[in-house]
Amino acid sequence: MGGIRSLSRRAFLILGLPAVLLVQTGCPSRGPRGMRPTSLHEAMQPFSPEERLNVGIEIFDPGDTSPSAMESQTTNEQIRKAETHYIPMHLKNTMDASNYWGEIRVVPPGARGVDLIVRGTILRSSGQELRVHIDAEDSQGYSWLSRTYTEAGRTRAFQETQTGSLDPFQNLYNAVANDLAAVRRRMDGFEVKTLRRSTEMAFAAEIVPEAFGQYLRQTPDGKVEVIRLPAEDDPTWRRVEQISVRNEMFFDALHMSFEPFYLSVWPSYLEWRSFNLVEQTAIRDANRQGIQQAAAGIVMIATAILLEVNDARGSSTLRDVLILGGTQVIINGVNVSQRTEFHEAALQELAESFGSEARMTVVELEGQTVELTGTAEQQMEQWREMLRRLHEAENAVPGDTR
Repeated sequence: MGGIRSLSRRAFLILGLPAVLLVQTGCPSRGPRGMRPTSLHEAMQPFSPEERLNVGIEIFDPGDTSPSAMESQTTNEQIRKAETHYIPMHLKNTMDASNYWGEIRVVPPGARGVDLIVRGTILRSSGQELRVHIDAEDSQGYSWLSRTYTEAGRTRAFQETQTGSLDPFQNLYNAVANDLAAVRRRMDGFEVKTLRRSTEMAFAAEIVPEAFGQYLRQTPDGKVEVIRLPAEDDPTWRRVEQISVRNEMFFDALHMSFEPFYLSVWPSYLEWRSFNLVEQTAIRDANRQGIQQAAAGIVMIATAILLEVNDARGSSTLRDVLILGGTQVIINGVNVSQRTEFHEAALQELAESFGSEARMTVVELEGQTVELTGTAEQQMEQWREMLRRLHEAENAVPGDTR
């Protein structure tokens, strides 16, 4: 055995190739470590309505979408854009199933009027791996969570999916939901009541700062405190409560456009990720096979050269066989490597087949149909401006021409 290893090293040295190549080609590449199986924690007994916190899951940040980053993840900007809506929607469904929360909605960045905001950044996403960073902060400014979650793709997981409820990377979604639920379980009734009150006052201060801005103060560490409350019969406060209900109408209407997209993209997205996993595995295997075959061919040719150099008796026929055989092995290895181009081309063709585009949202306001256009963020700004104007109109003094 030692003689063969010595001969291989000498053969590579004769051809000017590093002997370490033999060791490298025998080591299979390792993917990301898979997350441990994680079941979803469900509340044994649902909270009462007044104890349920409302959650807003922001449309995710796509992360690095530079050409090099997209190429390294075998994806593109269209798919990543779709994922910024798909992933928060599936996280919403997962958290809904836990029975820990009140209303959970996917909202544009910067949304107000919810007790807990969950933000996510997509670090890597393909059929091979999903890695996201999650931050969660309540309306008082307290951080609930700041953590990166990673799960490796598994062929079996793709075979067990259920549209709208069971994603191939479900362990990751369950882990995020469980971590948030763990924080909620530690809160007592007073803390929940204080948080909900802070949410209401923060929204009121944003819509009508001149009336409610002085009801809040910001602490040196960036937290928000309620320092006073309006009287229950305060007419301005009553109108703000009505505006808050209308704000939730907008979130519901926005959800009406997100939900169909999420369900319609599920089959294509599932197929793409499954295809990506299979193709990338095939690419790695083909590359490894091609390198191994080429290396074996080089060793055969190098051995033939050694026989010639050492002028071994009766080596002529063996030398010719080794050279011819080694050349054919190298050719076969190159052919295997060339097949990877077809895999990559197939991935790119499928990857470019879908994406998420901005849509119009229709909302009823004071008996009239309002059409909001542009991105979700632009639509939210349009809606906020309408609510402010509505409040001003309802509080306008007769004869005031402002």
